[in-house]
Amino acid sequence: AAGAPRPGSARNRHPARRRRITLGVAGLVLAVALGGGIWAMTSSGGEERPPSDGNNSAPAAP
Repeated sequence: AAGAPRPGSARNRHPARRRRITLGVAGLVLAVALGGGIWAMTSSGGEERPPSDGNNSAPAAP
């Protein structure tokens, strides 16, 4: 019949969509894991103290 879809034309559409969703979710999980790891490495876990180098700091009293 003219205009009717062929019997096997929609068969490969769903696995490709499922694979694309799976890869997208895996990429998102990987990005969150990397971001969390970088954040954990750069955060000190406490309050940061100002540098104690007297050569580069402003005087306490003018």
